Amino acid sequence: MGTKRCAICGRKVIPGGNFCDRHYAAYNNLVRTFKRWKDSMNVSWEEYLRIVKDNPNTGLWAKEVANHLLKKEKD
Repeated sequence: MGTKRCAICGRKVIPGGNFCDRHYAAYNNLVRTFKRWKDSMNVSWEEYLRIVKDNPNTGLWAKEVANHLLKKEKD
């Protein structure tokens, strides 16, 4: 079996994960920040991901992760 690759970019994944180190860091930041958004703005995970994805100030890796997660939820 070959090396497991990032679900978004194809780089080598971190041990035990589905993302490379860059997308994994972005995912962790999204999860951590969502807790604050949920408490203060009462948004769902999906709404939060859409807001993040559409925000021009969001970094590329975070946008890619948000977009990936939104597509995955539709499947």
